[in-house]
Amino acid sequence: MIVKFRKAIKKIFPVVAVILLIAFVLSRVFTTDRSSAPEIRISAHEAKDYVSTPAEVCGEVASTSFVEELEGQPTFINFERPHPEQVFTVVIWGKYRQQWQNPPEQLYRNRSLCVTGRIVLHDGVPQIAVRTPGQVRIR
Repeated sequence: MIVKFRKAIKKIFPVVAVILLIAFVLSRVFTTDRSSAPEIRISAHEAKDYVSTPAEVCGEVASTSFVEELEGQPTFINFERPHPEQVFTVVIWGKYRQQWQNPPEQLYRNRSLCVTGRIVLHDGVPQIAVRTPGQVRIR
């Protein structure tokens, strides 16, 4: 009886090992990228201290504008103070605007928002480039 059991294990073990190896590899391949998920929530004033960091940045919208004549047709959403003295900027490039049902510069005007993404510096001002409405939360 023990001999039959050992023979069965010898046949099954390689198959189980291969299945586990494949499962492990697939779990690494199809795992969502957590490196871009925000680990911190900060205010617009703190964003300058977290450049290159994925974060959720929250603040009050002070001004918005859609600049159709600029290359890339950006929408700017400025936090805390209007442009050119903004503390933080959200930029939505024209190629992503169609994802919003209403123009973002109207939708977010005079709102309190949180935006999620990687903070970068542009002309000394921290900003996040937003591609989807899911990256923006109205508070």
